[in-house]
Amino acid sequence: MKTLKFLSGVGVATVVALAAMSAHSAQVLKPKHAGGGLTGTTPIAAGTDISSGTVTLPATSTLYFDMEYSVTGSQTANEAGIGFKIGYDSAFFDLVVPATSITALHTKCMIASPSDQAVSGTQREVVFGWIDTSIRTTPTAGAVGWPGTADPAAPGATNGCLNPGNIVTESGALAVPTNLFRIGLKSKSTSVVGVNTTVTINTGGNISYANAGNTDTAKTITITGAAAPSCNLDVDNSGSRTAFVDGILIVRHLLNLSGTTLTNGVSITGTRNVPADLTNFMAAINWDMTGAGGQSAFRDGIILVRLMLGIPDTTLLNGVTIPVGATHQTAAAIRANVNSKCGTSF
Repeated sequence: MKTLKFLSGVGVATVVALAAMSAHSAQVLKPKHAGGGLTGTTPIAAGTDISSGTVTLPATSTLYFDMEYSVTGSQTANEAGIGFKIGYDSAFFDLVVPATSITALHTKCMIASPSDQAVSGTQREVVFGWIDTSIRTTPTAGAVGWPGTADPAAPGATNGCLNPGNIVTESGALAVPTNLFRIGLKSKSTSVVGVNTTVTINTGGNISYANAGNTDTAKTITITGAAAPSCNLDVDNSGSRTAFVDGILIVRHLLNLSGTTLTNGVSITGTRNVPADLTNFMAAINWDMTGAGGQSAFRDGIILVRLMLGIPDTTLLNGVTIPVGATHQTAAAIRANVNSKCGTSF
């Protein structure tokens, strides 16, 4: 599978021709928070444009965002394509591995697979590119169909998008606006509290395929480092946390189950998948979420599972006994304590 190192191989004439086919419109990119991974007094709601303001990211936490694409102007469904780079500092974030860090990727008319590349020093960038290089005869000669029109033919065939290295797996229309992909950037354990870094989204240079001056302007996400949370609900280290994997593992651990009885029937997808490793990881965490002075599967475990399931405060504590001397007595107070300890935004 090819990766996108640079686009000189596409050819200047091809890019010029594609630019000529593009209507006068602006292609708009919005990085929208995808939920999870963040902490702070005001959690960021999923779907929030995070290209303004500051995101607080604890060490070892992951910033997930969806790249929303839309077009304004006379051609709201189709352009000749777009290319852009997501820049980040590898001194703050782990290296992006496209195969695992990028999900829900739309490949319609994709010119090459996303590629993580060194820029200079610790600065790196992930390069993306979609370009309708087909010489279409339908609906009209030279028409483009990215992303809002289904291709008249399969990828690689006449009237279909090019398919270099068998990258393109879809040819149907994408409703605009659409999320092109989701990316996760994980902060290092050594990221410094209070120190800022930036993630940039830049459509400039030779990877912008729409009319010159009409592509979306560069975006910047400002990140402030914070202390690592004292608990981590991503028990299996899959990059996400779910009630039916992480929640079950926590409850079973609090019930003193270990070995194969800890993992039986649990679909573990993360890199922490050996029962002994899971036990050692969870044993190092204090799962007391109410401040009761002890941890319990029937209190703390149930509460965590319900939070992962999205249960509201009105029913969060149904059937759960909170000791009289617990520091956090109400559902709202317990939820806030979990968010503070575990770097979540429940």
